[in-house]
Amino acid sequence: MTTPTSPAPAGGQVRTCVGCRAKARRAALVRVVLVPHAHRAVVDERTDAPGRGAWLHADRACLDLAEHRRAFTRALRSAGPVDLTAVAEWFSTAEPDLARHESSTKKAGWKPMGTR
Repeated sequence: MTTPTSPAPAGGQVRTCVGCRAKARRAALVRVVLVPHAHRAVVDERTDAPGRGAWLHADRACLDLAEHRRAFTRALRSAGPVDLTAVAEWFSTAEPDLARHESSTKKAGWKPMGTR
């Protein structure tokens, strides 16, 4: 039996957030990777680090959900628990910048509605 899934957002590659399990465009998510041989996760801001990555919305609630569900251990295929202190620190310092950036960007082709 298959479960219904939400339709993929148009335009760009789609990834699933390990916190809320919602699908979103790759550009709207943050990539988290495992530091080799350290069991420590870090944010991959350039999204080009080698190895497996876990994708997450730039929202503290999704990080908390992923931590509670132990999703990073599964997504990154770690042998033991993953240390998320660097990721939590990044979210606490980058969150205001992300909120300001998201509210100030406009969608491609967006025009204000004119009056006649």
